[in-house]
Amino acid sequence: MQTLNAQDIMNSNVMFAYEGWSIKYLATFFKEKNISGAPVVAPDNELVGVVSVTDIFQFENQDMDAKVAALRDYYQSAYGDDLHINDLQSWSHNAEENCTVHQIMKNRVISVTGNTSVSEVCRVMLNNKIHRVFVTDEGKVKGVITTSNLLTVLAESGE
Repeated sequence: MQTLNAQDIMNSNVMFAYEGWSIKYLATFFKEKNISGAPVVAPDNELVGVVSVTDIFQFENQDMDAKVAALRDYYQSAYGDDLHINDLQSWSHNAEENCTVHQIMKNRVISVTGNTSVSEVCRVMLNNKIHRVFVTDEGKVKGVITTSNLLTVLAESGE
């Protein structure tokens, strides 16, 4: 296990989420693909963040005022208009359809390079309290390593 690098254990079949998707669509995507998180890309495929089921749960468990604020922020940035509070309150009942991935994603993407040692990958994940880390090359995601990947390596090493 000490000689393995990130590129040796990463899953190169990375599923991406798009920042403009509704939160409801994202939840369906996660369920259909049987994944719990994904890197987020903009329409030009630029890597802009990361989102997970935890972000969805946190959003869904917000109170009405927080959802109204999220909707207000979205519509002000998208259209430059301020909406009437009655409209915002009405729409907040379906906030998962009216708010986007961009509003719940984390802007900071924690990544490693392909030649990062597995032990360093573990340290990065532990220090950042995350369950997945992306393997990047020149800003492009080439793979993902999850805690399950690391447990598999450990179990197969016989240590």
